[in-house]
Amino acid sequence: MKLTPYAATEFTFTDNVDRTASNPQSSFITELEAGIEGTIEGNRGLISLDYALGYLYYTEGEQSDELYQDLDFIAYKGLGRSGFQVDASASIDNIASDIATDANADVISGDTIQSNEAEVGLSYQTNPLSTMDLRSRIYTNVINNEDDIGNYTGWGGNIVYANGRSVRDTFWRLGAFYDYRKGRDDGIATEFTRLNEIIGLQTISGFSPFLRLNYENYDGVTDSSENEIFNWGGGVRYFIDRYSYGEVSYNFSEDDVNSDFWAGAINLNPTDKTRLYFEYDKRIKGDSYAAEIRNRTRRWTNTLTYTESPDSYERDRFVDGGRIDEIYLRKEARWLSELTLRRTLYSFSLYQIDRETLESLSDLTDDNSRGIELDVNHQLSRVLSGHIGYAYERYDFTYLSTGDESDDYHTFSLDTTYFFRPELFTQTGVEYYTRSSSDSVNDYDETRIFIDVRVEF
Repeated sequence: MKLTPYAATEFTFTDNVDRTASNPQSSFITELEAGIEGTIEGNRGLISLDYALGYLYYTEGEQSDELYQDLDFIAYKGLGRSGFQVDASASIDNIASDIATDANADVISGDTIQSNEAEVGLSYQTNPLSTMDLRSRIYTNVINNEDDIGNYTGWGGNIVYANGRSVRDTFWRLGAFYDYRKGRDDGIATEFTRLNEIIGLQTISGFSPFLRLNYENYDGVTDSSENEIFNWGGGVRYFIDRYSYGEVSYNFSEDDVNSDFWAGAINLNPTDKTRLYFEYDKRIKGDSYAAEIRNRTRRWTNTLTYTESPDSYERDRFVDGGRIDEIYLRKEARWLSELTLRRTLYSFSLYQIDRETLESLSDLTDDNSRGIELDVNHQLSRVLSGHIGYAYERYDFTYLSTGDESDDYHTFSLDTTYFFRPELFTQTGVEYYTRSSSDSVNDYDETRIFIDVRVEF
């Protein structure tokens, strides 16, 4: 068990304290912060807490002093040996109020709002080494935002029923997912339902026939028939070994969205540290893909994922001119690479997120973003470390009224951390931010010099 209270003071000099001002001014900013962080582990349970309360004091400029909070809380507890587990989570984040106005969610000089989220769940899991592998969870959650945009309450559940590892002659997998969200101001609700099933004969190696079906229904502001699909078909899976295979199937479509189609997947899982998975299918918007590449060695870890899923009430992607209760199809790709040497950690991340409305009901029809981040952390001595980083993000928006708009963000950072004692350390550095927009009125650049002192008790 370990909980660590702490206090911190940061002094920052910035040359652009208010990005919305016509004549931005330099300012000296004092930030006072107190918090607690730590983890408590027990028998079949865990509590993880990281909470901070901060106060920003501006000596110059037009901005008012500000109080803010950050919270990351996770807890779970197994109920004896029954297979049941209760869980809870809560978070307080400061996010951009409108990513088209300014996507840099920075509490010092950005246009941010506080977003609060809480969720409680109950899950159940059997022993996957037996004849069946059953995993399920039900949950309820609530979102409350400072500006009341995107507030909702929701609930849902999921269940996966598959063969256990002791089953040798057949394989099956039945999955069901349901999510319901209702706006707390306008009462508009969105529902996501998905059912998928595959069952077939299993061999340790060689060909295995199977049957599959897939059903999806997205209900929201409208109940279009094009937001519901149902297809089924048969195929064959070739097992390279017990956990690696390739498959192909032909599917009959029973809806008005897709015609009959071929689908396929490949899953290579030679070791616990390596996996390659790729899938082609048809969903609401036609062609659909999923992918995961994972490889881990003693020093180098690489993970690449690609997913497609519906979403709504996504507050951290809010854009003025769009409807937050509208259903979007979200396509997200991420790559994370980390190389750990004796005294140096290199990390590289790359992402792309594309969101497309199922039916255009607002001025905003699509928004896309992509970014790259590079970080190098080097341990200069037992008490001194250094960091250099660069990040780039691009946001593209498509409006019915004005067409395309775009923003480019660059961030450079250089800092060092020095430990006077394990519970007392300081961080000093410089940061440079710049934004280039298709609307030149929104361009800005900012330089910061800071020193941060933290004491743990």
